[in-house]
Amino acid sequence: MMWFSTISQRLDRRNQTKNEAARDTPLQLEVLEGRQLLDASPTFIDIRVGAESSYPGMFTEVSGSLFFRANDGTSGPELFVSDGTSAGTHLVKDINPSGSSNISQLTNMNGTLFFTATDGVNGSELWMSNGTSAGTMMVKDIEPGAGSGRPEDLININGTLFFERNQAGYGDHLWKSDGTSAGTVLVKDLDPAPASYVLSQFTNFNGTLFFSESAGSQGVILWKSDGTSAGTEAVKTFDFFGIQEILPIGDTLYLTAGQTGVGFELWKSDGTSAGTVLVKDIEGTAGNSYPGGLTNVNGMLFFQATDGNLGHELWKTDGTSAGTELVKDINTGADSSYASRFVNVSGTLFFTANNGTNGSELWKSDGTSAGTQLVKDIVIGPTGSSIYEMVNVNGLLFFVPLVSSFGGDGEVWVSDGTSAGTVLVKDLYPGVYDADVDDLTNVNGTLFFEANDSVTGKELWVLDLIVETPRIVTGTDQGTPGTVRVFDTGGNELLNFNPYTAAFEGGIRVATGDINGDGILDIVTAAGPTGGPHIQVFDSTNGQLINGGVNNFYAYNPAFTGGVYVAVGDVNDDGFDDIITGADAGGGPHIKVFSGQDGSVITEFFAYDPSFIGGVRVAAGDINGDAKADIITAPGASGGPHIRVFSGVTGQQLAGPTTNFFAYDPNFFGGVFVAAGDVNNDGKDDIITAPGSTGGPHIKVFSSADASLLQNFYAYHPLFNGGVRVGSADVNQDGFADIITVPGATGGPHTRVFSGVDLADLSNFYSGAPDNTSGLYVAGGVSRFQDDVAPSIPAAPFSSFYVENDPPEDVQPESPTTKKSWVDDTEEFYQSAEEIDKLFSGLGIE
Repeated sequence: MMWFSTISQRLDRRNQTKNEAARDTPLQLEVLEGRQLLDASPTFIDIRVGAESSYPGMFTEVSGSLFFRANDGTSGPELFVSDGTSAGTHLVKDINPSGSSNISQLTNMNGTLFFTATDGVNGSELWMSNGTSAGTMMVKDIEPGAGSGRPEDLININGTLFFERNQAGYGDHLWKSDGTSAGTVLVKDLDPAPASYVLSQFTNFNGTLFFSESAGSQGVILWKSDGTSAGTEAVKTFDFFGIQEILPIGDTLYLTAGQTGVGFELWKSDGTSAGTVLVKDIEGTAGNSYPGGLTNVNGMLFFQATDGNLGHELWKTDGTSAGTELVKDINTGADSSYASRFVNVSGTLFFTANNGTNGSELWKSDGTSAGTQLVKDIVIGPTGSSIYEMVNVNGLLFFVPLVSSFGGDGEVWVSDGTSAGTVLVKDLYPGVYDADVDDLTNVNGTLFFEANDSVTGKELWVLDLIVETPRIVTGTDQGTPGTVRVFDTGGNELLNFNPYTAAFEGGIRVATGDINGDGILDIVTAAGPTGGPHIQVFDSTNGQLINGGVNNFYAYNPAFTGGVYVAVGDVNDDGFDDIITGADAGGGPHIKVFSGQDGSVITEFFAYDPSFIGGVRVAAGDINGDAKADIITAPGASGGPHIRVFSGVTGQQLAGPTTNFFAYDPNFFGGVFVAAGDVNNDGKDDIITAPGSTGGPHIKVFSSADASLLQNFYAYHPLFNGGVRVGSADVNQDGFADIITVPGATGGPHTRVFSGVDLADLSNFYSGAPDNTSGLYVAGGVSRFQDDVAPSIPAAPFSSFYVENDPPEDVQPESPTTKKSWVDDTEEFYQSAEEIDKLFSGLGIE
């Protein structure tokens, strides 16, 4: 049973553009779409077997494992570790055999856990652990003997652990550690005289430690430190109220602090005294605006404040006085909505607020007044649900509201940003009582929390969510049985099938997407020449036609046998991918867009002069950043390298620098293949091109923002002129689209994946027998599996990274052809920037 709708996280949508928009421009956000995930249900790990509680807490992620404190009933409250399974959850070490070790301050420093504990002999001191009993040890007895060094506020900054040590009668002092006893030392005694000064707000600002010191009559001081005594210096002193919050965004450090004559307001700093200035006196007098809840959403700072006339409401700033403004007066007038518990989920701000009618409930905002809305009135009426925990896991908001009038601390809920998609995950404590849920923690896409199901006590619970798993899909070209193969990123073949019949040898064009919205990657196939315009949609895990959504239709007149090209993208932003087709040779440049839900035609048009019969290749990507897939076209053989981009809804050509240009020399007529992906991670998909037959393996990537060349390289030996087909996927899951290539006809099945960042070789394998020189088509995508239901990866017969004889696209011929193609010209002048500029100066203009 599907249990909630989720945000679509398709491959080609990642982090949004970080631009210098005008202050009234809404944030460019990832659109929250109705999607459904695989069925998932939380499971518990009974650390203290029986009805007694282990009370797990202090959850901290280190290298994909969860460290925490728990009591198994034998050792007392001690250090535990979990990989999310019962077998992988165990006591790390009984640090204090005679009682509780009082573990606290759990901190990850470069894969090693640091924390404070007492072993019953020494006081509370600094400890470290690698997850094993032998590797769990005291770093240093800072206060020798039974006394306590009392390290607090541990923070990792570039491999140095900073902390404060509270020394009785002297207040706090700044210390650091490299994980050794000798390397655990005082950085600087900020105030040598006995005093009760307090250090707090330890923050990493571009590799430098910033913190505040409450220095009594001296006021509150903002400090910075590079880890040396000389490099530890005061930045600015505030004489009124303390520094309550510090948050870095890029090269700006925001803080809330008070100053005489201004009150408690929002400040910013570049790390210097002169550069530490008031952002805006929001309250306008010597009163206080009380800014709080500082949260970064795509470079914009959101917070709560009051201007003295309206109540405490949602504000935002770009760091300038003019750009600091009220987002929305949620509880109109002088009353306050008390917007708080801010969480950034894929560019949308989620928070709690009280509009005066519905009580404190879940809200969201895109940074505009109109886009700031109540998500759901969970507890109907003015009472409110009093949400107290919120966390982002894989683009979904998990939270805990109070919905029972019988006490307790709520159950786990999830939201995709819609009212319908805001639901209870599971009633862990059945009936009117609540499960007392706490400590929602995201560990690499797995949600950990503690809860009480009324049977096992308060224990550790785990919810395995979807794992994004890249896949590479190839289809054979003409001259060999039509076969689709699915590979993992290591080149292991997971699946192969014949989408039509094994006897059909006209070629299989492939595209990938999620047509039915189940989170599993679907494979869309189209028959090549001699096949009808038959489109089918298969589940990538089993090779069967999908359930739900369109899965089998003819894109054009069934009598047309010229072949079809296919692409996939959500053109109308309905949360389901749509199918885009282009007729091949003999059919005219006829583009059609079919709804993935019901197969209806959304739009159709001719990408070029209708009399052109060389065919048209298609790709889909969000070129203009409006969260809708656009259609990228390129002519087939006998057409010039003319790239165009159209709206997938209207069929009209879009405006922009990369919507109408020539990718190569206009005199090249071998056709072009296209793909799209956000290669530079700017929130817009870029255009990837490769020449067709008679062209060299020359791959280009054009920025959708300004048409600049992001990448420009040869995928195979420059003398191979069989053409290259391209695809795109975030294969290494770094947030940047990567480039997938396969050779065209006369080339072997050499499948390659290049990093979109630096062209590093991410994958390199043969899709099929190495001696097959018929060529391939390729597509990439991401499937979203739940950890325990991901398909196993069988051994693959065609995953070899080397063969006895290299295929033709990798071999330099002994006697190169005498025919001089455009790639030969390119090769000759490739060494000269001036000649390149001269030849290609007109590119980008038809």
